[in-house]
Amino acid sequence: MESRAHALVAIVFLLVLGVAVVIVGLWMHHGEKPGINFDVISPYSVTGLSLQAPVRFKGVRVGEVTAIGLDPQNPRLIRVRIKVDKFTPITKATFAVLAPQGVTGLSYLSLTDKGTDFAPITRKPGQVAEIPMHPSFFEVLSRNGESLVSHGNELAIRLNDLLNDQNRARFGQTLTHLDQATQNLVKMENALMPAFKALPAMVAATQSTMDASHQLIQHLDVLAVNAQKPLASATQAAAALQKLSTASEQAINTLNYQTLPQVNRLTQSLLHSSSELSGLGQSLKQSPQSLIYGTRGPPPGPGEPGFSAGAH
Repeated sequence: MESRAHALVAIVFLLVLGVAVVIVGLWMHHGEKPGINFDVISPYSVTGLSLQAPVRFKGVRVGEVTAIGLDPQNPRLIRVRIKVDKFTPITKATFAVLAPQGVTGLSYLSLTDKGTDFAPITRKPGQVAEIPMHPSFFEVLSRNGESLVSHGNELAIRLNDLLNDQNRARFGQTLTHLDQATQNLVKMENALMPAFKALPAMVAATQSTMDASHQLIQHLDVLAVNAQKPLASATQAAAALQKLSTASEQAINTLNYQTLPQVNRLTQSLLHSSSELSGLGQSLKQSPQSLIYGTRGPPPGPGEPGFSAGAH
C-alpha cells in the first residue's frame, strides 16, 4: 500500500509540475514585449556579444539581441537580429557600435546617429530593415595595431642606429664635457658668491645715492625757480637794448640819408662862394677902379663902334 501511495504522489507531483511549466511558457510567450526587428550588418568581429544582450540608444536600453549568425548571402558579414521598441527614433543616419559592459568581457550594441539625416529608415515589404555597424574603439585600435607595431619596429631600428658604438662614444664625451661644464659653473658660482654677498650693501649704497640725487634735484628745482626772476629782469633789459638799438639805427639812417646830403650841398655852396670871392679879389687886385667904375667890357670887335685896328 505504501508503494502505491508513493507512486501516486510522484505522479501527481509530475502532473502539477508539467502544468506549471506549460502555464509559465504560455505566460512568457504571451507576455513578450512588442517591438520592431532590425538586422545589424557587421563586417567586424562581434566578440562578447550574446543572445539577449541589451541594445541601447544613446545609453537608454531600447531592446535586445535575438539572433546572431553569418549572412547567407555574404559569409564575410555577420547579421545580428535585434528587436527594439517601436518608439525608438531609428533614422537613415543611425548606426551600431559594439561596446563593452565593464570588465565582464561581454558586449552590447550601442545605437546612435550622426544627426545629419532625420528621415526614417526605409523598410521593404517582407524584409527587415538593416542598420550598418561601425568599428568600435578596440576594433580601430586592433586595425591600427599592425601599423603601430611597424612604426615601433622602425623606431627601434633607428634608435639602434643612433646608439651605435661611435655615437655612444660621442655621448660619453658629451657627458664628460657636461661634467666639466658643471664643475666650471660651480667654480664660477664660488667666485661670484662674494659679489652676491656684497650685493645688499651695493643696493643700499645705490639707494642712498638715489636719495641724494633726489635731494639734489629738489635743490635744482628751487634754484631754477629763484633764477626765473633774474631771467625776467635780463629779458626786460634785452628788450630795452633792442629798443635802443632800433632808435640808434633810425638815427644813423636819418644821419646817412638826410643830414649828410644837406651838409654836402652846403659845403658845395660854400666852396662855390669861396671861388667867386677869390675871383672877385683877383679882379679888384688887377683893376681897383672897377670897384668905382665897374668892370670894363671887352674891346669892340671888327664892325663894332669904336673898333680900331691899331688898338691891337
